Amino acid sequence: MSSTINLNNTVQSPLNKIRKDKFILVLTYPPALRSIIDNYNRTNGGVIPKSLEFSVYGSIVPSVVIPNIQLRYAGQTLNTTSYSREPYEKLNIRFNIDNRFNNYWVIYKWLDILNDDKQSFYDAQNLSNLTPQNSSELEKAYMTDFSIFGLDEYNKRIIEFKYTKAFPTKLGGINYNYQDENEVESSVEFAYSQFLPQLNEQIENI
Repeated sequence: MSSTINLNNTVQSPLNKIRKDKFILVLTYPPALRSIIDNYNRTNGGVIPKSLEFSVYGSIVPSVVIPNIQLRYAGQTLNTTSYSREPYEKLNIRFNIDNRFNNYWVIYKWLDILNDDKQSFYDAQNLSNLTPQNSSELEKAYMTDFSIFGLDEYNKRIIEFKYTKAFPTKLGGINYNYQDENEVESSVEFAYSQFLPQLNEQIENI
């Protein structure tokens, strides 16, 4: 007996694909950076809000690993789940630097809070208005939640990958080549606590 596929029940064509350039990162400032937001002036001591949303690529979604456990029984090996989630790898995001270096500057100033480039300790300018005695509050000052959205062909946000309690651990270098006219790239590495994907339920099935 042959089987048939009812195409009328297919909510999306199997030929539809998501493109690799259809991801955007939306970042909220951590509390320690909010005090130096400057909407009008471009200064070494400030950051510009509009740099918080930019297109990204690279390893933007982590692997999800819940390993198995092997149990020996009656001369054989049985597999069962460990019921535990492995720690997530750091998120390594690549991005194109804008023509004013604004998005690069935001990440740099964020890292500069974690370790000041001149005085070499945390929050040398006391932007978070916290002292080391408030250690339970320190992490709230430099951490934030951010989301990477997958876009469809009409640039509608169809899925959200949310990362909680995130902070940068590395800002990549910039390679210079006067013979290369392509856009300048850099990268940022984030540590985070939880990875929470969520579909946009407002998108209609087609």
